[in-house]
Amino acid sequence: MACNSCPKPDDPEFPACLERHPGICTKKNPGNVQSLHLLAHRVMPKFFDGIELDYYHRLAPNKYITAAWVLSHVRAAGFRFGGIYTFRVQDDVMLTPTIIGDIHPTSLASNLNILYYPFKNLRMEAVMQKANEETPVETQYTVELTRPCDTWSANFYNVRQDNGRATFSVMRAITLHWAIGAELLLEWNEPKNLMTDIAIAARYSHHHYSFGATVSRQGLDVSYWQRIHPQIQMANLLAWNRSTRKTIATICYQWNFWSCAVHGMLDSDASVGFMWTKYLSNLPIQMGFSVVMSLPTDRFAFGMRFVLDPSGLRRGD
Repeated sequence: MACNSCPKPDDPEFPACLERHPGICTKKNPGNVQSLHLLAHRVMPKFFDGIELDYYHRLAPNKYITAAWVLSHVRAAGFRFGGIYTFRVQDDVMLTPTIIGDIHPTSLASNLNILYYPFKNLRMEAVMQKANEETPVETQYTVELTRPCDTWSANFYNVRQDNGRATFSVMRAITLHWAIGAELLLEWNEPKNLMTDIAIAARYSHHHYSFGATVSRQGLDVSYWQRIHPQIQMANLLAWNRSTRKTIATICYQWNFWSCAVHGMLDSDASVGFMWTKYLSNLPIQMGFSVVMSLPTDRFAFGMRFVLDPSGLRRGD
C-alpha cells in the first residue's frame, strides 16, 4: 500500500509506513553541579515576608518593563523599577546579550544581570549587585559549556586580589539514568592564602523520580524528588554540616490544581511552612500568600504577593 503523504523512506528520522526500525538511545545532558538538587528545591515553598507588589509589561517580544514595591522587615523595602531587554532575537534565539536590571530610586541600590550565548552551547553570564553608594559591587561571573553528555562550568564570586571565591565543576552522564560530577572550590582571604576543597556529586534519575547527593569535607547534601501523581510532587532533603555537627531534614510537597498550586514543608527543627499561589482567570493577576511557623519558639512570619502581568510573562510561575 502506497502512502504519498509520508516522508521519503530514506529519511532516518521518519521511516516508511508500516516498517519497524531499531531506536537510538542517547545519553541526556545532566546539567551542572549547582542544579543537582533543583527538582527538590522547586517543590519547597518560597516564603514571602510582608507585602510585595510586582508589575510586568511587554512592550515587544524582546522588551519588558518591570516594577516592584516591597513592604518588609527583612528584605529591602521600597519601590524598584527596571526591565528586560534583548537587542536582537530571531526565532526565539538570542543573537545579542539579554540585559535584566532594576534600581531603587532613593538609595540607588541596583541589580544588573547580563546573559549571552555567543554559541549555541556556550553560556556567559554576569550578575552585579550594589546595595548603596558606600558598599562595593557584589559580582558573579559564569562561563558554562554544554555538550550532549556533559557540562563544564566556571563561577567567580567577588574575585579581587585580596579576597574572592571560584568554583570549577563538571557533570557527566554515564548512562541514561546515572550521572556523576566533581567541583573544585578555591577561596582566598589574602593574596598568598589559598584554601581548596573538592566535592563529589552523583544523581540517579528517571522521568518520575530523582535521587542526588553531594559530599565534601564540609558536609553532605542529599535530595530525593518524586512525582507520585500527575498533580502531586514530593521531595525530601537532608543536609549535614561537619563543622557545626548539625543535621537538618526537610519534607516538602507540591500539589497543582487547575488554576492554583499549594506548597508545604516540615523540617527537623519543627518548622512548618505553607504557600498558596493562584492565577486569576478573569484578571491578569497572580496572587499568593505564605506562612512559616517555628513551633519551639512560637514565632511565625506571614507574607502576601501580587503580580500584575497583562502580557502573561509570569503565568505558571
